[in-house]
Parts: sequence; C-alpha cells; structure tokens
Amino acid sequence: MTDRGFASVVRTVKKFVELHGYETHWGAWLDIKLRGHLVLDFQVGTWWWHRPPKRGAKCALYVTTEGPIPRHAREWLKGYDYLFAQSRFVKMQLEAIDLDCILMPVGIDTDLFRPIDFPKLIDVLSIGICDSEFDKRKFMNLVPQVCEGVNFYAHQRPTLRYEELPLLYNLAKVYLSTSAVEGFNIPVLEANACGIPAVYNNAPATNEHAFGTPVKPKRVYTVTINTHSGPYHMVFHEPDVEGLRIA
Repeated sequence: MTDRGFASVVRTVKKFVELHGYETHWGAWLDIKLRGHLVLDFQVGTWWWHRPPKRGAKCALYVTTEGPIPRHAREWLKGYDYLFAQSRFVKMQLEAIDLDCILMPVGIDTDLFRPIDFPKLIDVLSIGICDSEFDKRKFMNLVPQVCEGVNFYAHQRPTLRYEELPLLYNLAKVYLSTSAVEGFNIPVLEANACGIPAVYNNAPATNEHAFGTPVKPKRVYTVTINTHSGPYHMVFHEPDVEGLRIA
C-alpha cells in the first residue's frame, strides 16, 4: 500500500485497536488478533475490489464507493460479517441494495495532524494523488485555473512520507478541494485538523464533514469505468472553476 488513501484508514484503525489491547498484522489486509488468535479480517476498499476471506475468523469490509453499488454485488458483500460505511453517502448506497452497515466516519491521528506555528508560504494548497483512471474525479487539472493569480501548490504525487504531510498543510492559508465525488475525503479532514479552512466543491461525501466554504457544482453526470466486477458508475459533481476562484 502507499501512504495515502486506504492506507491512511488502515493506519488509523490499526492504532485504534492496538490501544484497546489487540495485536495486528498489516499485510494484504489488517489481521486483528487477541492473545495470538485471529479474531477479525479487516479489509478496506471499494466494493468491487474484495471478496470475503475464508480463514476461520469473522471478516469486515470498510466500504467506499463513488456512486451506486449494483445489486449483483450484494451476493458477495453479504458474505462479510460486518460492513462499515465511511460516510452517509456510502451508507445510502449500501442500504439501496438492502445491506445493513455500520456508519463509521474516517478518523485521523490528531497527535500528528494538528496546527503548527509555521510561516504561511502557500496561499492555496490542494492534494490529490493521481495514479489511475479513478483519480480523474479529483479534477486536480483545474487547480491552476482556480488559483490563477495566487501562490498555490498542487500535490499530485506521493513524494512525501505520511509523517511529513502535516508540515505541508501548515504552510498553507487555505485548502482547496476540487473533487467531484468521494467515499469520504481524507485530505480535507487532515487540513481542517491542522487548522486550515477549506474552499471545496460541494460534492458527496466531502460536504458531510468539511469546514470552510462550499461552492455549488457546475453540473452532475455519471462516468462509467469497466472493472472485473462489471461497470462501475461514478456520479461526478463537476466543480465550478469561477465559483471556487471567487470563494
């Protein structure tokens, strides 16, 4: 795993369960053990990536999605003992195909992500790692247009260690999110924890937790990507460049 995305979630869950006396092993997924015995397989990912493991222990999937989940996915998702939803948006998609789930919003390490007394060298910061077709939904290509005339930095490659990210956030005055849809939106949460307000595209599920100024999307439409589990439909809330620039 990289330092971003799902790895951020696993890192936080790992710390949480260890604080409560469990042992963990982080491999293809997170093994949670008690006195050496496996008690839970904990997976994090998009609904179509994973299938329930068969290892003699209960299993959980921390689900994310950027659009509706097709009913045929219900067959293997029912195989999990626990389904966790990252946001109300994700919970709604699971409930639409008659699956029970537990709402558990993403957490971060606030001992790490916190305000630091640094000079503000960047007017606007935006973070969106772009390594695949799925990352086009972040619309990082629009950041230069939104930030025309101001000092900005768009962080699009995982060139910083996870522990160094709070330093980057604390150099900025404002955080910008152009993302069209998210299962959550971890960078906005990290920026806010560092005391940096956000100007953000008012899209799910960013708008469930972001602190700052929302901007109404320009338009809403569906983008489809083919996966090994069938078509994956993402509901894009296209950002309004001029509206974000004014905000």
